[in-house]
Amino acid sequence: MRTYTIDQLEEADIAAVNARLLDMELQAGLEGIYWLPVPREMLSSLQQEHLDSCGPYCLAMEVEHNAIHMELLVRGMGRIRCECLAFAPQELRNHMIKYLENLLHELNIMF
Repeated sequence: MRTYTIDQLEEADIAAVNARLLDMELQAGLEGIYWLPVPREMLSSLQQEHLDSCGPYCLAMEVEHNAIHMELLVRGMGRIRCECLAFAPQELRNHMIKYLENLLHELNIMF
């Protein structure tokens, strides 16, 4: 799996990240797992065609005791298996990495 990982975080940093993601209502139903929505304009043409049946689209993020792992696989919340599920292209990867890093900066977390 392709992931973007930030590790060696402090317990207080992890608590702040979890609290913010819960406030944003991004929890996935499993402790420490969150769904980060993919901006509609960054979906592939196939994903846009499948938006009604497979969407919304997101990236999974796991928050552990000292690390954050963001999968770089675009998943559809409407269907588990479909040809529209794919690894994020470079532009989307860059956008989502910047999104995560901005979130950490807003929380004054240095990494």
